Amino acid sequence: MEELAAIHEKTRVLLSQLRSGDVYESLPELLYVLKENADMEPAEPTPRPRDSMAAIEQMQVYQDVWSANHEESNQFVADDDLRTFVDQLSSPSAKIRDTGAFFFLGNAIQNGHLSHQQLDWLTAEMISDEHLLAQILQEENDGAYGRSFALAILSILLMADQQVAEPFIGPELMMAIVEQVSLYTLLERDTRGFVPGHGWIHAYTHLANVLGAIFDRTDVPRSDKLFLLACIMTNFRQLNTPLTMGELNRQVGTILRLSRKHSLYADYLLLSLKLWRQDLVNEPFAQTRSRWQKLYNRVDFFQQILAFGQDQVPEKVWAYVQETKNYLS
Repeated sequence: MEELAAIHEKTRVLLSQLRSGDVYESLPELLYVLKENADMEPAEPTPRPRDSMAAIEQMQVYQDVWSANHEESNQFVADDDLRTFVDQLSSPSAKIRDTGAFFFLGNAIQNGHLSHQQLDWLTAEMISDEHLLAQILQEENDGAYGRSFALAILSILLMADQQVAEPFIGPELMMAIVEQVSLYTLLERDTRGFVPGHGWIHAYTHLANVLGAIFDRTDVPRSDKLFLLACIMTNFRQLNTPLTMGELNRQVGTILRLSRKHSLYADYLLLSLKLWRQDLVNEPFAQTRSRWQKLYNRVDFFQQILAFGQDQVPEKVWAYVQETKNYLS
């Protein structure tokens, strides 16, 4: 946790410097070095949530009550139950985590079964180190289930906040969301999609949903959106495992939508793509799976840009991708 805290402080400083205009073109390389120097530790056992079956049964009790009282939409979940249900998001069991806690909490958020205070608490809880960053500096581990589904709930909360009469995400909480999601975006390495016997992890898909929700918000400054863009592109530059279950299409689509909002984002995307190519040119080639995977991740990323079509891509980005799409050496 000490290393995570140190990396968090460094990203916080970089974000502050970007906000004040002290860094811009140097940011990608600063983030690259920061991620490259993050030491990965061996995976440790992931604590299992307690009382999972009792929690599932209690969720069903709530759902039965809500179904029987359609006109009474203000029936809230008890605080103690809410905490117990949230804990189930870290379960490696798809029945408990996905079709259990995730579906229940999503329903409760979208149908008014959580109070304003509970929505505020739940948002802060989803971006906490305990949930969003659990075991993120360890090799492939079961903590990825909880990290990914914290993102999945966060995306629902971000959308719900834009739809309610009284928003529950204030300026301070929004700044905390940007900081924590930036850190997650920079550090996550688990690219697994569907895991036999355990269901979906799909972290990069859930991350794309969160990034898209943040990018669409008018209360988030351009500097913060730019920082998130820099973090995800830094992650892709170093990723040496494949994304094979639709995650890349979702990520590229989210990035392109942002790049069309302002030339600042398009310029930064172009800079990142050029640095990505430069990585491959400058790095001595080694006949390893990791090296080849990095190469083909870049090829796949560029192919996804082309698949969206010229009208969905900033002109300067489209021209660059066309020039370099076949680079394989």
